[in-house]
Amino acid sequence: MVKRADQIGEQITGSFISELLKDEQVLQDASAFKTFLEYWTRQTVSFLLEHRSYLRILFWEAAEGWKTWNQITYRPEDDPQMHEIALAAQRNGILRQDLDPALFPLLIMNVIAMTLQSSSRYEHLFGSPDSPQIREQTTQQIVQFIIHGVMEPSLL
Repeated sequence: MVKRADQIGEQITGSFISELLKDEQVLQDASAFKTFLEYWTRQTVSFLLEHRSYLRILFWEAAEGWKTWNQITYRPEDDPQMHEIALAAQRNGILRQDLDPALFPLLIMNVIAMTLQSSSRYEHLFGSPDSPQIREQTTQQIVQFIIHGVMEPSLL
């Protein structure tokens, strides 16, 4: 089940991360990088809302110390790609200088996952993420939080 969840999760990042690494402009231009962050965030939110069992598996694995996930599915090439993206964006003055590039993908994924995981607990305050309007509002808030959290403030 974890292996299948990992394969499904690869759909989130696999193709467009590879494309990003081919497009130098995204890592050199603040506007293009911002567009990338928004796209990545929107794709991830959409995926996790459509595959809620994947989100539950992530949190179960986290609670268990990632034992099964690391044993069965860990691909060391994933980390260097995201680290390379963060380092390049930081060198080009796009990513905040006070942000550790190694934490870049973790922070983004955790903001998205935890917000969505908590949404059912606070549905009485915010509404159901099944509602298209609430879903878009939540997605937009996550996008803005991530963009303002990782990009160099002078570029916003």
